[in-house]
Amino acid sequence: MSSNRRNFLTALGATGAVSALAASKAMAQSSSQAAPAEAIFATPSAESRALTGKVAIVTGARANLGRAFAQAFARQGADVVVHYHRAETIGEAEETARLVREQGVRAALVQGDLGQAANVKKMFDVAFNEFGQADILVNNAGAIVKKAIADVTDEDLEAMININTRGSFLCTREAARRLSDNGRIINIATSLLAGAAPNYAAYAGSKAIMEEITRMGAKELGGRGITVNAVAPGPVDTPFFHSMETPQTAEFAAGLAVAGRLGVVSDIVPIVEFLALPSAQWITGQTIWINGGYLTR
Repeated sequence: MSSNRRNFLTALGATGAVSALAASKAMAQSSSQAAPAEAIFATPSAESRALTGKVAIVTGARANLGRAFAQAFARQGADVVVHYHRAETIGEAEETARLVREQGVRAALVQGDLGQAANVKKMFDVAFNEFGQADILVNNAGAIVKKAIADVTDEDLEAMININTRGSFLCTREAARRLSDNGRIINIATSLLAGAAPNYAAYAGSKAIMEEITRMGAKELGGRGITVNAVAPGPVDTPFFHSMETPQTAEFAAGLAVAGRLGVVSDIVPIVEFLALPSAQWITGQTIWINGGYLTR
């Protein structure tokens, strides 16, 4: 055995070949006994909740992915500001808040069009007035239209720009001003940024800002320990996706993933939850494609 190898084993506390072999066998046995999914995604104990004392703002949190993100942060111990866009959807937003509170944390509701700077400021004011701070922003709110470029109306384009472009920027700007040091900005983009799909130019084009504010924001805010990342899902089996699709086009999209299915909400939540944790500090400025091989870049 070389002196380097011997020194290495000694440093690890292995005093001989027998110790090294025993350690190797233990590691192999541990690796072969994978934890069941229930254990991996189980609610953390009160003592291990990594986001205890943190405050998360989730835009577009009344349902679908936004609701699931809010619940995930609550399971990790964070208080949550639940944003919703339209006043008539307050019932769904209140249900999200109820699910958050079930985890033993606090929830606050705020409604408004995030394409208006005053509403973005109000959202952060709620976080500070109710909970005293803001640590995590998830830019999840968005609008979608599927039309050929020639058929996109001025109203369609304005709707896409208002929330997907202007709203995302305004929320990130307010976060840059008011988020706590070592905070997190997580932008929910789209896998269409990595590939071309007919009739999605207005949607994907208006979401393209997500990558740029992610890259630039990471550089600008990194000195304060704030990370900025984008998560880019592929087609997810939610009403948001199906609102623009027929059964035939949905089936086609599902067939592009290696498993031959659409994504589901539980496919997306773990990466967003992880990016909010202290252990994700070294990941910033990245766009993470999460689409089951639907497309890659």
